[in-house]
Amino acid sequence: MKTFKFLQKILFADKKTNTCFLLILFFCSVLLLKAQDNSNYRRSNMFYIMDIAPEARAAGMGDVGVATSPDVMSQKWNASKYIFAEPRGGIALSYTPWLSKIAKGLNIEYLSGYFRFAEKSAIGFSANYLSIGEINLTDMFGTDMGTISSANQYTIDASYSHRLGENLSGGITLRYASTYMVESTGTPNGGVLRSSPAFTGDVSFFYTKPLTAFGKDNNLAIGTSISNLGTKVKMSNDDEALMPMNWRLGASWEMNIDTRNIVTASFDVVKSLVPLNYTSDITVFEAIGKSFDKSRDLVCAFGLEYSFMKTAMLRTGYHNSRNIKGFRYFTLGAGLMYRSINFDVSYLISASSLNTSISNTFRLTLSYVWNR
Repeated sequence: MKTFKFLQKILFADKKTNTCFLLILFFCSVLLLKAQDNSNYRRSNMFYIMDIAPEARAAGMGDVGVATSPDVMSQKWNASKYIFAEPRGGIALSYTPWLSKIAKGLNIEYLSGYFRFAEKSAIGFSANYLSIGEINLTDMFGTDMGTISSANQYTIDASYSHRLGENLSGGITLRYASTYMVESTGTPNGGVLRSSPAFTGDVSFFYTKPLTAFGKDNNLAIGTSISNLGTKVKMSNDDEALMPMNWRLGASWEMNIDTRNIVTASFDVVKSLVPLNYTSDITVFEAIGKSFDKSRDLVCAFGLEYSFMKTAMLRTGYHNSRNIKGFRYFTLGAGLMYRSINFDVSYLISASSLNTSISNTFRLTLSYVWNR
């Protein structure tokens, strides 16, 4: 009974506003789920750009982000965090040379920003773009299979977040995605592959609570998000696929050692909401249910961040996928803040015995915040 009264007090402190927001959140989720209720699809990920950490802070902490302290790049991980950001607004630009070990010209550019226009409301946006240069294709025996002369993927999204209580917020993100590929005549299909427009959305929540432990000021944060619910993507060659739906759950513990030194430990668990095997007549609701039949596609990430006077940061992390042996890696990162400008960098070190293509990947992020 005490727990129920506590939740009631948080969720309905402002009954009219919060109830309206939760209803909108519910109906948006249902509409996005129904948008994928079609048959004849297979397991695929044409938009793997959505699964890549595009910014340096989270990448330096093993790709954790759903429950870390709010920053300009929160749009990617959990848009509801913007409500608790200290600056009123900000904008950030990130750059990643992707798969540089196997190809040249693959770059990821990520633009994000937010503005808290009221005490209980904030909006955010982001644009994620993957540009691909020329790639030579070969089979397992090294036989020339032609080239891809150019390709790109991009997503554009906007979010709205709302404070549901003193320590709780919720967010909705709506996203547009598209991909385009030009194949040379030497490839099996040849010609141009262009996807139909895809529309997806995220639903997220964030809880943060100041605590005192061991005589120190601490902060506990818990975050969760369900991402990429929406329409299927269809290529011009009639190939169809679900978007990469994921459920992310995480927690973060921030400890103020003294007035200058802060240490934060964060942990994320990510579950794919698309099963590995299913029949063509399966619905999205059934697909999400079957994705929990076995503990497959489970990703765990752990990150640490040390901050000195909130001007110099050092980071490290570990990322592990239970199913993909080559997707285990350590990360390192650093950040510097001067007044309202922040610069972050991260570096990835493979922890697999395989010669993975993501080894030695670095990311750069430059952000600016304001309080006016």
